[in-house]
Amino acid sequence: MTEKYILTYDLGTSGNKAVLFDLKLNPLYQTKVNYPLYYPKQGWVEQEPEDFWNAVKKATNTLIHNNNINTDDIVGLIFDSQGNCTIPIDQQGTPLMNCISWLDTRASTITHLYSEGEGDLVSGYNFETLNMFLDNTGGAPGLNGKDPISHIIWLKKHEPEIYNKTYKFFNVKDFVVYKCTNNAIISVDLGNISWMMDSDLNNLNWSDTILDKFEIDKQKLPEIKKSTDLAGSLTKEAAEELGLKAELPVFVGSLDLTSGALGSGAINEKHLLVCIGTADFVGAHISERKNTLAYYIGSICSAQNNYLCLCKQETGGVCLDWVANQIFKGEVEKYKNNKQELYRYLDDTVEGSEVGANNLIFTPWMYGERSPINDSNVRGGFYNLCLDHKREDLLRAVYEGVAFNIKWGLTYVVRLVGKSNQINAIGGGANSNAWCQILADILEKNINKVAEPDLACNRGIAIVAMVGSGILKDFSEAIPLIQIEKSFTPNPNSKKIYKKIYREFTKIYDRNTKMFENLNA
Repeated sequence: MTEKYILTYDLGTSGNKAVLFDLKLNPLYQTKVNYPLYYPKQGWVEQEPEDFWNAVKKATNTLIHNNNINTDDIVGLIFDSQGNCTIPIDQQGTPLMNCISWLDTRASTITHLYSEGEGDLVSGYNFETLNMFLDNTGGAPGLNGKDPISHIIWLKKHEPEIYNKTYKFFNVKDFVVYKCTNNAIISVDLGNISWMMDSDLNNLNWSDTILDKFEIDKQKLPEIKKSTDLAGSLTKEAAEELGLKAELPVFVGSLDLTSGALGSGAINEKHLLVCIGTADFVGAHISERKNTLAYYIGSICSAQNNYLCLCKQETGGVCLDWVANQIFKGEVEKYKNNKQELYRYLDDTVEGSEVGANNLIFTPWMYGERSPINDSNVRGGFYNLCLDHKREDLLRAVYEGVAFNIKWGLTYVVRLVGKSNQINAIGGGANSNAWCQILADILEKNINKVAEPDLACNRGIAIVAMVGSGILKDFSEAIPLIQIEKSFTPNPNSKKIYKKIYREFTKIYDRNTKMFENLNA
């Protein structure tokens, strides 16, 4: 019998990772095509939309031709992507400007609209406006302006010509799906975090209440479908560009957070997972909408027919890349052609610093923060730095600082989903045994490192496609196909020092809020 394949694409912040899976969820071949971020002004972060499509074309060509894949054996295409990005396109499908990244804070200048009106303020929001968002979406847009609704309102105010010319506002995945099918589709999870959609599982439609309040034209928004639905068939033109067969099924796909949650194996409700990618998050699937808005933690529609309750933080693994580029420049140059060797070197180097990094604290708020701090002005830093510290201490402080930040968010997540002693770990950061052990020690939980943790998003959307095509009858059937590579248990000898440092870590923001506002507002 001829082997059949699912072709998956994870369109992340730094690049497109394409992986070909067989129908037993084994990753057979993979490749990655990187693309840049642009910083045209302070607080602005953009990407070139055609970079996403070109990365899909290049990755497809590499996978198919380098591995002699018969395209007749591919049963479907599926994409996930970074969330909270905005690409306006015209009637011809041409982008009208660069993609506004999820890191971009230009729209923070319009979020006062969420606070205006009569009545009391709750967590910075007008009470009635907040209730409207909660009733419809289960959450609310951040006051940092990093959400599609805020991007669109900002464009309407500051770039009215672009707004008026816009045929559809897309996220990254939606743009690529449109290039494949000529259909304007958005998945329910991405619709939810635009904060313009009614996320009740019985509705899942754009909210007229929200759109009317902010005078957003519903016709400029894509059609909402479930992740497992078909978005359409690969057009002849797209098939020629990709080197694939026309009429190939293209599934709707999902947000990278929700696909990663599936790919972690934490598919059953209340099973915790943590992801350290460019950003990081911790969460679990649940059956009902829950939130704690004071810390910007709550539930979004998942790629299943339920919700993913999570704390999402802006900068996780990227902090490691930053510190490597600043104080390990020689090693970065030495291993420039083999990043895995660089990360192994960094893991070994961390062991040269004691648990607690000699009382050095790093806060990983390198480009604002979303939760449990919702503040675009906050910035990272090293605290308690002295002449005795070595670069090994700075490196370890980064590993630990990311883990402390995750612990802070996890504290509020478990109040919503319940406690568990087991957490599945995914993302590129989970390739690091040193980081997994630090997570176990700081979170005081057993950390289960999923096999090939950096492929969790691709694995998750492969599961979505297999459910959508009927290969799997239910998402839970994928659980036995996902392997745990190694488990890490908390070291009791680390508890005392980490408890002391964590207590100080959680006080740093309040002690410096005014400084962050004065320097970065």
